[in-house]
Amino acid sequence: MQAYLEAKRTVDDRALNRRVLDQFVAALTARNGPVSVVELGAGVGTMLVRLATWGCLPERVSYRLVDRDAESITRARDLVPDELENAGYTVRWRDDRAAESATLVATRDSTGEFTGGNCRERDETPGPLEYTDAVPATATTSATASASATTTPTTLTITFTTADAFEIEAQADAVIAAAFLDLIDVPAALESIETLLEPGGVLYAPITFDGGTGFVPTDPLDRDIERCYHHHMDEIRDGGSSRAGRELLTTLRRRDWETLATGGSNWVVRPACGDHSGADEAGSPGSPGSHTTHYPASEQLVLEHILHTIDDALTAVPAVMTPFSTAEQEQWHDQRRTALESGMFGFVAHNLDVLARCGPTVSGQS
Repeated sequence: MQAYLEAKRTVDDRALNRRVLDQFVAALTARNGPVSVVELGAGVGTMLVRLATWGCLPERVSYRLVDRDAESITRARDLVPDELENAGYTVRWRDDRAAESATLVATRDSTGEFTGGNCRERDETPGPLEYTDAVPATATTSATASASATTTPTTLTITFTTADAFEIEAQADAVIAAAFLDLIDVPAALESIETLLEPGGVLYAPITFDGGTGFVPTDPLDRDIERCYHHHMDEIRDGGSSRAGRELLTTLRRRDWETLATGGSNWVVRPACGDHSGADEAGSPGSPGSHTTHYPASEQLVLEHILHTIDDALTAVPAVMTPFSTAEQEQWHDQRRTALESGMFGFVAHNLDVLARCGPTVSGQS
């Protein structure tokens, strides 16, 4: 699982809706003094690393990663400091890194334009696989155009906690729930999140699955496979929904939250094609100008995990509820595995990014 969480980092990088992310950054920078962030279902810490390396965090941040999976938190304690050091941070452990709630302090002097709404480096262009409706990271706003060059020290105080997300005691300016709310009961989750947020605090819930699963190349069984896979999410799996994104928007409105921004953040995982001369990435010789396919970064591992997850889910659906036989399911899976191994398999999932603020009734503000 930890390898999968690391491998999907580049997929999430492409998918994140930049407009919603910019609004989240603006909400953080609008808070007075040090900003406290709690991330629920934090996994191996890739969201924190992303926000820190993209320059999305204010000058002083207290960031708490919470996950009930001890192995993920253990991996986060190794991954986060290494990644932050690579990004130019100086890191030190305040106490024993193996402690129950180990604390890491990371500092960096950043020189450049503070954009407040454009989280990547100014000269970084979107990657070639950015297919979502996200606003390109290079887009500028009036705020970015008027920003002046500054040297800004950034201090991150990071704690790593193994615990159930909704059994912790904390008060935060922001709660992050990335690729998480589609795995649990949304109304119950929001009720718990309300107790974590300071008045006027915000919830940032990117990569929330919302009812679309597709495959390339297409197959006549795809629609039935998708329906049964989603049925497993809704009726058999312990918690979660195949329509969590729209359910989240509905529940926010019912609980008097203010939805600040929302947008699509579709996963698109497919092989990258290119002309290569000499040896390809696998080390195989090729003639000049030969056409090869490969998956970016470690994204083949992501696809392997997805196929395994779908296969397990379909196996758990009672046979009387599937419009295909076990043999047909196995054949579909084998064909997808063959396509993956030959660099011909692609996957699409529809997600929503949501940013919302507690309303007066919820937060207790007058």
